[in-house]
This record gives sequence, structure tokens and C-alpha cells, in this order.
Amino acid sequence: MQYTVTNYMKAVSKQSTIYDVARLAGVSSATVSRVLNEPNRVAEEKRQRVQDAIKQLNFVPKADAVAKARSSYRKIGVIAPFFTQTSFMERLRGFSAVLSAMHYELVIYAIDTEEDLENYIRMLVNTQRVDGLALLCVKLNEKILSLLRDASFPVCFVENEYEGFDCVVVHNLKGGQKAAEFLLDKGVEKPGFVGEKSSLPYAVNATEERLRGFKFYCANRGIVIPENHIWLGNFMEGNLDDEIRRFLDQPELPDGVFCSSDVIAARFVRIALEKGIPVPDGIKVIGFDNIDMAEYIGLTSVSQSLEDSGRMAAKLILERIADRNRGETTMYVPINVIERKTTGR
Repeated sequence: MQYTVTNYMKAVSKQSTIYDVARLAGVSSATVSRVLNEPNRVAEEKRQRVQDAIKQLNFVPKADAVAKARSSYRKIGVIAPFFTQTSFMERLRGFSAVLSAMHYELVIYAIDTEEDLENYIRMLVNTQRVDGLALLCVKLNEKILSLLRDASFPVCFVENEYEGFDCVVVHNLKGGQKAAEFLLDKGVEKPGFVGEKSSLPYAVNATEERLRGFKFYCANRGIVIPENHIWLGNFMEGNLDDEIRRFLDQPELPDGVFCSSDVIAARFVRIALEKGIPVPDGIKVIGFDNIDMAEYIGLTSVSQSLEDSGRMAAKLILERIADRNRGETTMYVPINVIERKTTGR
């Protein structure tokens, strides 16, 4: 018997099985299982047929259906490319504070490649193993966004903004402008910038946006930053300290430097002091993120309210679990400068 979408749907029982999905997609049940658990092992064309069949049949894997029958998993997933970074951990603290109070478990999916990102999303959408999903600092193509729009669980983006989703937006451009305004108002006449290049194709280009805002504000105040006072490099290669030293070996130095993160700013301050350059009297230094360390070492920093942004995202997910019909919400993270001794407070 040949199966078509029309006559096959009539024959489907209330609870479809993996074999129903396999027949409708024209593949083996083993292929369906791989799409559910290891989508990277299945060719794109077959994977798409299986996903279409899952959607048409509203298929839920047996073990997951049992859990669904108990109301929910009580699990919220978080996908992030920067799992080991301090800023991520502080944002996660905000998530945890909200979710633990409501007895939800956090499940972290750390990604190293674009393939990891897409495979996790496919797996979670197909198996419905979480009650909600937050995606931190990622960029997605329209095909994956379409897959997420059809997900059975709420999805919230943090730092980026996409139509049709709840979002917690961080304005990195505005953060750069705030840093420039602060330094120039402190009397800086020769501003500079040191930052980590955004090298991941699937991650938000936060550093470049901060630099763009910084340069834009300076230009509006009549200051064009020379190229030798801007350094963008790869933090992961372990060459940051050497590059900072080379930056500080220039005959004419900036009198104020904006670093794209507090971690970079802390290293910049340490190396400047090692070279006998006083901070803030020789160079004023401002970081970004306002992580806990910034307060301990007296580092002026642009705060993007990391912990608060985690709380916002968690609350949006829980609100949508409670009411799937409410309109999408976009929340904007407040950006402000916390002044400390590296700029002469």
C-alpha cells in the first residue's frame, strides 16, 4: 500500500509512533531515532523529511510522552557559546534565582560550533525534552528560526532580537557610546580601544558593536580615533598579553582606553602598571560587563545588568508557559557606567 499525507493521516492513531513517522517519511525507524538524538548523523534531505513527518503527526517519543503526561519536565534549557566565561555564569545566576524558586531545573547546552547549535535545537524541538529554551548571544538562520517558531515550548533570546520571540535585548552599540561619553566627560582627549574580535559565525558580534558605538560618539564630539589606538584580536590564541604590551609600547599612548570586557580591562591595567604607566593618572581604563571582579579590583565598567538579564529571560519563559497566547515581549537591559578608581573616582 502506498501512503500519502492525506490517507496516512486518517490511519494515524491518537498517539503516533516512531514507526508511523518512519513510514510517512519513507525512512527506517533507526533513521528517525538518529534524527531525534543525533541529527548530525543524518543527511539534510532525509532529516527534513523526518522533521516534516514529526510535525504532521504531532509525534512525541514514548518516554517523553510519559513525562508530558505528568504535566511537564520542570526543565528549562539554555544554549550558549560562551559557557566558561564569567559573564555567562553571572547571567546564569539570574536564571537560577528565578527558576529554582519555581522548582525548575536548568539544563545547559554549551556549543563550540554552528553544527552543535543547530543539532541541539533540532534535537530539543523534535524530542520536546524541555519546557522552555533560552538562547544566549547567538545568531540563527531563517531555517532554524522557523523550526523554533514551531516548537512546542517557549523560546527566549538574550542579547539578540528576533521577530516572533520573547527577547531580552542588550544594546552593545549604546554601551560603546556610554563608555565614550564617560571617558570624554572625564577629560580624555586621546581615546583608545582594546577588544576581542568576534570570530564565531553563530555568535552576536558584541565587540564590534561596542567599538562602533564608541567610535561614533567620539566622532560626534570631533575626535577621530587613529587606527594604532584600536586593537582587535583573538583572545583564544593566548596572545592577548603580548598584544597589550605592544599596544603600550607605542611612543604616543591614548589617555583613556575602553576595553570590550572586564577580563581584558583587568589584564590591561595589570600590564600598564607593570610597565610603569599609572592608572588612572597616565591612562584611564573602563571595561564592560561589570562582573563581580570589577568591584574587587576597582575597575570602572559599563554594566549590562548580567544577573538581571538572566532573571528577565527566566521570567519571560515562565510567563509564556503559563499563558501561551500572550503577545511577544521585548525587554531592554539598562546600560550604565559604574565608576571606580581606574578612571579616577
